[in-house]
Amino acid sequence: MPSRHIADIRQVEGKTGRKLEDWCALLEAHGIGDRREAVNFLRDGYAVSHAFALAIAANCLRRSRDDFEGGPWGDGDDTW
Repeated sequence: MPSRHIADIRQVEGKTGRKLEDWCALLEAHGIGDRREAVNFLRDGYAVSHAFALAIAANCLRRSRDDFEGGPWGDGDDTW
């Protein structure tokens, strides 16, 4: 994650009124998997600033890719 998003992620709940996990769940519930789509959804539908929308999208979409691919280190293949 770009370092510029780290400070924003720490402030998400205070600035938006929702925890990061809640934003991630909302994006997932709406089937949003594209960064641009997520940013527009958050910005236009929930009045989240562009900077925070970028940080939330980057974090949540990275998480969902990591879950799908078996974590940040692998391709989901747990065989040795």
